Amino acid sequence: MKDAQKGSNRGPGDPQPKRPPRASTDEALGRFLAFILRHHPEEIGLALDDQGAVDLDVLLDRIRTRPGLQRVTRERLEGLASGEAATRFEILGNRIRARYGHSLPQTIRYEPATPPPYLFHGNTPEAAEQILREGLKATQRQRVHLSVDTSAAREVGRRRCTEPVILRIDTTLAAKAGIKFFPAGPAVWLSEDLPPECIARHE
Repeated sequence: MKDAQKGSNRGPGDPQPKRPPRASTDEALGRFLAFILRHHPEEIGLALDDQGAVDLDVLLDRIRTRPGLQRVTRERLEGLASGEAATRFEILGNRIRARYGHSLPQTIRYEPATPPPYLFHGNTPEAAEQILREGLKATQRQRVHLSVDTSAAREVGRRRCTEPVILRIDTTLAAKAGIKFFPAGPAVWLSEDLPPECIARHE
């Protein structure tokens, strides 16, 4: 009996440990699609155009070569670019692209636009202090990611820590310095690197 229980701290009547919930099929497909369209299209033999987009039917054919994805339909791909998922993907005619997050060697082209007077960025306290000193830089991504409001910025920041610091970006001041902004979804804007003069802690 002792041998049977060796290596376990549970008694005979203890409940079985809970397993983490599995990602839904659409969530798993969305993660794979983000990996391909944001970072590694070559993994399935794709080349993106200068907008980071690829033909939907070509993408579908390549996706269906992957184990477990043989039955993916065009409707499911289109569904990932509608509703709540439209924050991550966008359909351009017969093409689909990731709206933001690219770390590709090629530069993805966006159309500049005039942003709201203020945009926001959530990050760890340590990173926030560095940003206030040195500015906000894209690092591994092509553009700086900004949120339209403090709630969205806080949600992004919570991916890094439980109590993120929210920074406020003065876009008018940044634009006067020649910095361009690009809309990338309902709650996301992208920008070129931002100097510390345009950034303040949001109280």
